[in-house]
Amino acid sequence: MKKNFYGYKRAASALLAFVMLAGLLTACGGSKKGGEAALSEYVYVPQYTSIPKEITDISNPYLYGDTIYFSANMPVHADGTPATQEEVDAMYGGYSKYEGATSSTTIKAAAAGTITTTAEAVNQPVPEETTASDITYKNFLYSMKKDGTGFQKLADYTPKAVSSGNNEDSYASFDRLIVDEQGNLWVSESVSKTIYNLPEGFDEKTGDKWQYYAGEDRQSFIRKLSNTGAELGSVDLSQYVETPEDTEEKYRGSFYINGMVADKAGNVYISDGSSTVYVLGPDASFLFKITVDGWLSSLMLIKDGTVGVTTNAKDAGSDGSYSMTLKMIDVSTKTWGKDYTVPNNVYNTSDGGDKYDFCYLDGSSLFGYDLATSTHEKILTWLNCDIDSNNIRFSTVQEDGNVFAISQDYSDSGNNAFEIITLTKTPRSEVKSKTTLTLATMWLDYNLKKQLLKFNKTNTDFRIEITDYSEFNTDDDYNAGITKLNTEIISGNIPDIIDISNLPYKQYAAKGLLEDLYPYIESDSELSRDDLTPGIIKAIEIDSKLYTLISGYNVMSIIGASSLVGTEMGWTMDEMQDIINAHPEADCPFGQYMTRDTILQYLCMLNMEKYMNWQTGECSFNSDDFKKMLTFAKSFPEKYDDQDGRNWVDPSTLVQDGRQLFDIFNTGDFQTYQYYKAMFGGEITFKGFPSDSKGGSVAMISGGLAMTTSCQSKDAAWKFVRTLLSEEYQENLNWGYPISQKAFDKMLAEAMKQEYTTDENGNKVPVSNGGMSMGDGLVVDFYAITQAEADQIKALIDSVDHTAVYDESLTSIITEESAFFFSGEKTADQVADIIQSRMTIYINEQR
Repeated sequence: MKKNFYGYKRAASALLAFVMLAGLLTACGGSKKGGEAALSEYVYVPQYTSIPKEITDISNPYLYGDTIYFSANMPVHADGTPATQEEVDAMYGGYSKYEGATSSTTIKAAAAGTITTTAEAVNQPVPEETTASDITYKNFLYSMKKDGTGFQKLADYTPKAVSSGNNEDSYASFDRLIVDEQGNLWVSESVSKTIYNLPEGFDEKTGDKWQYYAGEDRQSFIRKLSNTGAELGSVDLSQYVETPEDTEEKYRGSFYINGMVADKAGNVYISDGSSTVYVLGPDASFLFKITVDGWLSSLMLIKDGTVGVTTNAKDAGSDGSYSMTLKMIDVSTKTWGKDYTVPNNVYNTSDGGDKYDFCYLDGSSLFGYDLATSTHEKILTWLNCDIDSNNIRFSTVQEDGNVFAISQDYSDSGNNAFEIITLTKTPRSEVKSKTTLTLATMWLDYNLKKQLLKFNKTNTDFRIEITDYSEFNTDDDYNAGITKLNTEIISGNIPDIIDISNLPYKQYAAKGLLEDLYPYIESDSELSRDDLTPGIIKAIEIDSKLYTLISGYNVMSIIGASSLVGTEMGWTMDEMQDIINAHPEADCPFGQYMTRDTILQYLCMLNMEKYMNWQTGECSFNSDDFKKMLTFAKSFPEKYDDQDGRNWVDPSTLVQDGRQLFDIFNTGDFQTYQYYKAMFGGEITFKGFPSDSKGGSVAMISGGLAMTTSCQSKDAAWKFVRTLLSEEYQENLNWGYPISQKAFDKMLAEAMKQEYTTDENGNKVPVSNGGMSMGDGLVVDFYAITQAEADQIKALIDSVDHTAVYDESLTSIITEESAFFFSGEKTADQVADIIQSRMTIYINEQR
């Protein structure tokens, strides 16, 4: 009776209840073999089970029959009684409001002073430091039924004991838990010691014991337990570990358990995640170990009850890729058995039920794999089941074909919503239907997933299902997903909505595939064009039309010390070259490792829109400006021999030594600016990327949505697309400046707000809000930016008039042909003419 899933993490939830989504029945289906878009006959309907509120941590869950076993690291008092969450919160302190404090003053409990966000620090009384708590964390084992009932602690389980002395600190950790076919539990626990050679009379209160650090010692125990937790057998696996001869003495014998599974005969397999698998018999006796010339990845139980492990080759093949092999383990011969070549994305694996040899998670979907036919089948896409794949901690396909999972939702408030999910395979005809819109994507970010889930759960008439085209990428062709999407579009299978991240949306607009969104904004009672940052929106317009709604952006520019490059923004290629020529000591003007191909790709990506137009098909790659760019790139080295970075020098040192003149600045915040000011030793100027127009700073858009002209319900699609401009979305971007002017202004106001604390002498001291460094070089603490700094950043943003374009097909043409100029086989004029010809043909073919 095998039912398991691999993984670990904790989870928490509310009251015990078994619930279904009433009135909003959700279903999701897989697709036919190979990922074809045809709807399947069956869909998966989710049922949700909440976890008892006393469960505040779940790790290493394992499903055996209808019982879930798991470990938990729980807070307890010295007498063994459980500690409440309120007691734990009190132990760690927190931020509280105290009487007498103004509304703008926040005081940290037990802090030595005040922290304010006002212009002046306000002295407030500080609470007395609380006495030490008797609360500690200990590992326990628990079980409960799949429906959330029957929660109990395994009464006979006792964690491995640890002891500490004056010369050592010891601690125990719980690593893995599995259940064998006979219902016995197997756990791996580690006892680690940090050893010191302390001098006689050492006082820990006044001395630093780490000055006398001597080494580490680690034991790894594999224990066989009954279903009540009583020990039935144990072995210290560390005695069988061999460490390389060149390993430092203090690290010898260290061992990390990467995976553990049991076969149908009760043998247990343990992987160290490096190159060795250890095998124990059903009685916990050591049988043998087996190594591989490569790197171990996932240890997995196959449908027939045997065990194998995926391995990555140490060296790349002739095509540059690293192949993955599933190597079966033959217990009878104590050697490797049959090998299978499997996809390189087989990492997060689980049981495959009766249908599949194993399952694996890949991005947003769950796949089943058949070894006999070397084929995979998409079972479901989590998001299309209204489940965020980022929250899935454990999943397995059961023998009846249903999918069992545990989900943990990390809320913004810090409370974890934790659920058991059973996805029941159901005939599509039995599920209440909604009108389904399709969304094509290469990658969906966290915030957009949240909005999609919210839309699908609240809209009674429409739902949106995604197709993640990145799933079609291969090691041989990283653009296979885009090719697949473009092929489907040509054949008339056009999605309703397109996530334009990593997709050529301007090419789609030129084909007439995208809807102008300005009319939707203008007819929306809650939105206006004035809500959006004007310069950036202008940069993404095409012929005064808005074909994509973006959420945020970064700005890229070339920067340098104002004393060197002047204070005015913008320059030509000649002006930049003149500065370089005037400083022959600058052997790496843009920093280390900038080769001719790298600088050319940068310049092309950030200036591509100046040389081509998707709407008209016109190109200007034979212009003097482009030829100067080729000549400039040729002045850089072909390659750097320092591949391992051992000769890396911090940029601030290169600048101080006169070896580096400029840097490529890329930011979506207000703090990074302070690092570069320190790096260049004073005021800096955003010069932009050189061009005859001197308008070279560009925007890099960080995700956005476009609606297709063939969308089956444009009003419904707009209801979803517009969520990118909601206050919640704009104020919680993962990175970049928000496109909403209101959210941008709020972000800027926060960056200009300085916090202060008072030191022991009553002096007001500014509080750093972070910092930045590169390697072991310059370290810069960030503080509130000044009005002058804010004005300079806003001027940079206002200067942007185009966006960065990275299209591998376009870049490849330039790279291929420029190589003939770099080698001296052709002149710049000849290469520019060839690039002009090839680009013109390609662009007009794609329009």
